[in-house]
Amino acid sequence: MPCAIGLNLKPATAAPTSPAVRAAAPAAFKISRANLAKTASFTVTQTLAPKEGTPLTRTFKIVVNGGFGRVDYDDPALGSVRYLANQQGMFLVIPGNKTATKYDLKGGVDTALRMAFQFVSAQGADFKKTGATIVSGQPADEYRNTKTGAVVYIGTHPGFRLPVKGTLANEGGSQSFLVSEIKLNIPVAVAQFALPVGTQVISGENGAAGMPGGKGG
Repeated sequence: MPCAIGLNLKPATAAPTSPAVRAAAPAAFKISRANLAKTASFTVTQTLAPKEGTPLTRTFKIVVNGGFGRVDYDDPALGSVRYLANQQGMFLVIPGNKTATKYDLKGGVDTALRMAFQFVSAQGADFKKTGATIVSGQPADEYRNTKTGAVVYIGTHPGFRLPVKGTLANEGGSQSFLVSEIKLNIPVAVAQFALPVGTQVISGENGAAGMPGGKGG
């Protein structure tokens, strides 16, 4: 799986890794499908700003409907990338070459959400609640990480109890994310969670060399 933007006191990496190895969510809150309305769509914008170098921004478009999930974003190495969680499993789809790597994982929507919120998982579990505010029109509790200094805001609305903002700054620069365009309980067609017609499916266990999740990934 191509990594999202990350600083966390170390340079960002771009090496693809399997969805199965994602870090667990902090103990203070949980990134879970259960904390989101039955249908929803929102955007996560991640920004990495090293003190030396060009800032990098990546935008994730997330849509969910029940047990179906979809995450679209652009990867510097792969181009347009799409994660799909449907009744057949979880897929990393690369529309440009009409391929999809299949991962036999349970809780595919949870995995997709953790991928979009990697910033939070990367900070560990040392969070302490420090306040409350409004972010992107959502009521949110403020949490501060006692080790890294990262600040994360977690939505408290029953339909969106997920991270809505996060910031971290250190000697290497800064990174942040912001959730916007939050829409809850909206019509979402199940058809958009299907694989594109003509897509070649590759096993995540025995995928082709160079594919995320494959032997060369």
